[in-house]
Amino acid sequence: STEFTLRGRGHERMVVHYARGPGGGLMSVEVEGEEIAAVETGSEVAAPGWWTVALPGGAREVELVVKRGPVRVFAVSFEGSGPGVIYDSLGLNGASAATLVYSQNEAHWAAQLRGVRPSLVVLNYGTNESGFDRYVATTYREDVRKMIQRVKRALPGTPVLVMSPMDRGVRESAGEIGTVPALPGLVKIQREVALEEGCAFFNTFASMGGAGTMGKWYSIQPRLVSADFIHPLPAGGRIVANLLERSLMRGYNLYKLRLLRGAEIAEARP
Repeated sequence: STEFTLRGRGHERMVVHYARGPGGGLMSVEVEGEEIAAVETGSEVAAPGWWTVALPGGAREVELVVKRGPVRVFAVSFEGSGPGVIYDSLGLNGASAATLVYSQNEAHWAAQLRGVRPSLVVLNYGTNESGFDRYVATTYREDVRKMIQRVKRALPGTPVLVMSPMDRGVRESAGEIGTVPALPGLVKIQREVALEEGCAFFNTFASMGGAGTMGKWYSIQPRLVSADFIHPLPAGGRIVANLLERSLMRGYNLYKLRLLRGAEIAEARP
């Protein structure tokens, strides 16, 4: 079983993403130790399943329990009807554009995306690929294109934002911390393909300061990046998050301004 402690208010329902198929089992949801719902996961054919359970007001201790047989759960979310954002992250160690293109079952991936019904898909890859100069210079462009096209086939009409990797530092021969050579070219490829495929693009690398940023982040006190010059520490992560949020909100405000100006022009016409 898996236990969850809910903090704050507004959790009205629990959504369980799971696998249905032959030989499935039985799982239940308990709140404060009492069972409130159960579902059989067995079916004649393998397929993704989504189970929504209404939570009683004030629920705090929630437990997902396997009652019988094999049960495979992909994710759990707690949601409400108030304002806010539901953020789903597929963060795999060592993941790359090629992971999405060659290592995932496209039909299953598409079904999962459609089940979530996202308002925006953010593709944030590139750090792992930046260590392979030849790959970036040869086949990377087409892998990025295939990755985007997979998402677009699954979710026609859904906005896609390609978010470039951060700077990636490397210790150079003179002892200074520079940037891995392939990274600027990789970011350029991402931008070109994103725009060709009708996606938005956020240049994380340039927004945080460009080449040499991780060296600066490691040298200052307190440090903003770990000793691998790749993974930001919490304070560094907040900087990147704020840069993205400000860019998104600036674009949103410009969009609202265009709508307003369009309405004013329409009203002014005789």
